[in-house]
Amino acid sequence: MAIKILSAVYGTNNAAKDVTENVQKLVSNGNDDITVNNSNLGCDPDGGKHKLFGVIYMLETGEQRALCCKEGETLDLIKS
Repeated sequence: MAIKILSAVYGTNNAAKDVTENVQKLVSNGNDDITVNNSNLGCDPDGGKHKLFGVIYMLETGEQRALCCKEGETLDLIKS
């Protein structure tokens, strides 16, 4: 199922980065799991601090969803 990432942000209250393009690349190959870490998201917006990740996305059905998690966790965008 195709996933369109509408917005994705990674960081802390002090510093955050828009990682929408990076996350779209992660799911463009059909993968619907995102492991949230600096390597996968392409940045470390606030070094040495625990970060949060939030994503808003749309399924090919048009349904929009939003999820968030802590750094180190894995999000499953389409639970089976």
